[in-house]
Amino acid sequence: MFPMLQKTTRYAAIALAVLFIGLSLFGIVGAWFVHGKITDVTLNGFRVIETGVGVASAGVGRADALIATSRTEVRQASEIITAAGAQPQANSAALNALNERLEMSLAPRIAQMQQALAPVRDAVGTVGTAVSFLNSVQTMPDRAPRLAALDVSLNRLEELAADATQLRGTLGSPCALGPTRTPSPPVRVQAPKIDMTPKIDITAETVATLNQLTKRIDTRLGEVQVNVQGVQADIAALQVRLDTRKSRLLSVFNLLALLSMLMPAWIIYTQVVVIQHHRARPS
Repeated sequence: MFPMLQKTTRYAAIALAVLFIGLSLFGIVGAWFVHGKITDVTLNGFRVIETGVGVASAGVGRADALIATSRTEVRQASEIITAAGAQPQANSAALNALNERLEMSLAPRIAQMQQALAPVRDAVGTVGTAVSFLNSVQTMPDRAPRLAALDVSLNRLEELAADATQLRGTLGSPCALGPTRTPSPPVRVQAPKIDMTPKIDITAETVATLNQLTKRIDTRLGEVQVNVQGVQADIAALQVRLDTRKSRLLSVFNLLALLSMLMPAWIIYTQVVVIQHHRARPS
């Protein structure tokens, strides 16, 4: 009876060891599966942020270039107005050309700035949501670029559009056709040529108004440029931090997955030793 009890105990120990090996293998597979899912979710979060950062960076860079060009153009317009205001009749062609150039370039460029910053705001909002989600997952909180600066910039662009319209209206208001002459009654006498060239008579008050408008436009463009460059710096700094934290977070996940698989592996090793021990014992 005693040998039978030993044999039963040995088979029970081997069966229990096989059960532990199976559970340990299941634990290893489960740990690897959980590790893969957590890594995928984290990478998807970072991917959303990187996509939003790319869109925001491109839009902000485009808006910054447009602002710089517009500021140069407005300053040149101010210089032309100041120089031409002293002799408006002699500089009539230059003032007309300036009015046409502002109408063809400044107003469309302000609209392009608005179009460039609109998707930036949406992208920054998406980045903020993704950053908040990652903050809940990891213990390394971060912040997205500020939406307030973009809102201020968009409001300033609305004001700039109104200022540009007022500038063109003020500059174009003095324009009028030159005086016409009535030809002499006799039909045989050739009528004098009529000068249809627009004449401009800008007063000192108009020049002061135009200079005030150009200065205000340049100031508001400067405010928008500062806000845009601040957002651009925030985006660049966020990109650097995200790269660092993504690498660090993935390293932590890999280490935890390795540690979680070492324990089942040790259990498998010990149970294999147990099985070998019981199989080596004589019946």
